[in-house]
Amino acid sequence: PQFSPPALLTPPCASLCLQGALCALHRSQSPACARFCRALIGCLSQDGPAHQQSPLLMSLHDPARSHLLEAAMTVLDPPGLRELFRGHLRGHLRGVASHRVANHGLQRLLDHAPEDVVSEVLAELGPALQEPLARGHPGVVIALLGAAQRHPPLQGEALKCLFQVGHAPFSQKPRPLLR
Repeated sequence: PQFSPPALLTPPCASLCLQGALCALHRSQSPACARFCRALIGCLSQDGPAHQQSPLLMSLHDPARSHLLEAAMTVLDPPGLRELFRGHLRGHLRGVASHRVANHGLQRLLDHAPEDVVSEVLAELGPALQEPLARGHPGVVIALLGAAQRHPPLQGEALKCLFQVGHAPFSQKPRPLLR
């Protein structure tokens, strides 16, 4: 069946139902999970109003659709995550990491991404880790470090990038130390 993106979110509980279906299919180890997941991502990738960015990237910025996309990322297989990253997110990571909603999708990607994808994220975002921190999004850095922990060859580069963050501007004044 062909779904349109607005139908995925109407009524509002539809997104929650689809997230639950993804989780249940994943736990049951059903081969239908991969097909369902790819169909949902395909729906969220459909062209909408004329935007300069990928429709999937725009879905990641949307509070309602991002939850569905995050759920799909948690059950998508490594080739699917690779395709999603390279087709829609690569080259846009600094904006995604600093966005109040989209950064959560990047965290889910990093939680499940294969080593080659994490390496590409690290190469693109590593030199700019101070940006999401300055915006109050430490979860991106934590997810990147967690991904590097799962992929030991990336740990040295991840730590190097983290240690270079020391001079990041803070979005809030630091709290005074207690005496």
